[in-house]
Amino acid sequence: MGTLEKDIKRMEIQIEQLISIIANQNSRLNRIEDVERQKRLKNIRMIPLAERG
Repeated sequence: MGTLEKDIKRMEIQIEQLISIIANQNSRLNRIEDVERQKRLKNIRMIPLAERG
């Protein structure tokens, strides 16, 4: 395999690694957003129907 082919293969591996890193970061971000959403929902006080206007 020539130098060009080796460089291309190395770049392909690096691209695959970057895609994996981005996917993992996206999953972490989604989990953080889910936790924040749940915190906001818990902070919303539900008013019983009997107390409403």
